Amino acid sequence: MRRNYTKRCPRCDTKNDYTAYRCSSCGLIFSRVENGSNMLAKQLILAGKGDETVKAKQFPKDVSKKKFLLLCGFLGFWGAHNFYVGRYVKAVIALILGLITIILVATSSIIPNLDKVMSYFSVPIGINTIIWLWDFIDGAISKYRIPVAVDFMEGDKK
Repeated sequence: MRRNYTKRCPRCDTKNDYTAYRCSSCGLIFSRVENGSNMLAKQLILAGKGDETVKAKQFPKDVSKKKFLLLCGFLGFWGAHNFYVGRYVKAVIALILGLITIILVATSSIIPNLDKVMSYFSVPIGINTIIWLWDFIDGAISKYRIPVAVDFMEGDKK
């Protein structure tokens, strides 16, 4: 029995034949994603042109999977791996929640009745921990979506 292998377009999420040259829905040429640059994508995101990037599941050539996993494993609770690949909103949220955690733990023995304050932050901190572990697993199995700048041609735009 022969299986039908497909791949999803990183821009519009449409299923395409695994051997397809371009997306059947939006026209994105897949080789442009494979040769895309994360460095350029980070510059575009910071310049407010995030719509000129796509989120690819394969690691681009300028992102080290080993470095990503090390950052995620040791500093991922504070969003270091997200800063590394240019997912800045997610990184800042993780950083703020990580700093709140450090402050609450450091002051828990000094301030009386801090338990009530800590209970308000336990859910966001738990969510941050789950997202951190999820990112690590996604990075390890190469399913983490990394922003990549793609050289769009005139007929390529959505």
